[in-house]
Parts: sequence; structure tokens; C-alpha cells
Amino acid sequence: MDAQLRDRWLATAHERLAAAGLRTGAARERVMECLARDAQCLVSVQELMDRLRRDGGGGSQASLYRILDELHGLGLLHRHVLPDGTSRYELALPGTRHHHFVDEASGRVEPFTDPDLERAIATAARRLGLRMTGHEVVITGRRAVTDGRDQGSSADAP
Repeated sequence: MDAQLRDRWLATAHERLAAAGLRTGAARERVMECLARDAQCLVSVQELMDRLRRDGGGGSQASLYRILDELHGLGLLHRHVLPDGTSRYELALPGTRHHHFVDEASGRVEPFTDPDLERAIATAARRLGLRMTGHEVVITGRRAVTDGRDQGSSADAP
């Protein structure tokens, strides 16, 4: 966990909630603290519920969804819908970009950064005449096995 990122996100969240006229009640504060600590990379609603319960502040799943929707609407969270249909969330802050690999075999989600990919995306945006305000990349696939055979290739993708 990046403590500076956590603190910066919490400060931004409080500012945006206040500007939107929303108070930070106990339930919303618990969810925000959990997100700031645990959602620096994609987390599911179930993972968040489990962590909130572990910390002694469960609440209902409906309340969690409502709070997540509010925070997403305020631009504080990114919501990613994975190929299996599940939504995962992570903190949204400028300058904190990374992408994700979803392993189809295990369902694991792994963050990655790639400067060449960032340059290619920026070049494509310029070529298309776009003022890019954001982007996301989710690569799905299977890790290659160590004996040289792979578990599937992009040629198999639709």
C-alpha cells in the first residue's frame, strides 16, 4: 500500500464529497478508508465486503454498492467490468496510471505498467486528433507455460 496515495485520495474524496453537499457519515467513511487502503488496484465488491466485515464494519451490500456508485460518479473510483461480468474498483487519481492483465485460467488480476504502451496510446490519440483525458487497458489471456508451449494465444481470440 502506498501511504501517500492513500492520504491524497482520502483528502480528494473529502473535498469532492463536501463540494457535492454529501456528508461523510460513519458507513461512507469506513468504505472510503477500506478503499484507500485496499483498492489501489482492482478489488471486487465481495472482497470489499469481506474486508469491511473483518474490520468490524460490514453494513449491507446494497449500501456498499450505493457508496461505490456515488464515489464513481464523483470521479473518485474507476470501475472495470471484467470479461466474466464482475465489476472491480480502484482509486482514481491523476498520475496513478497502470493497466491490468486478467489471467483467464486463474481469474487473477495483475497490474502492470509499460512505457512503450503509454507512448503508443498517446501517439494514437494525437493521430486521431483527440485530447485524451484518460484510457484503460485490460489484457485478458493465459500465461505461457515454462516448457515453451502456451496455454492459448491471441490467434485463438475472437
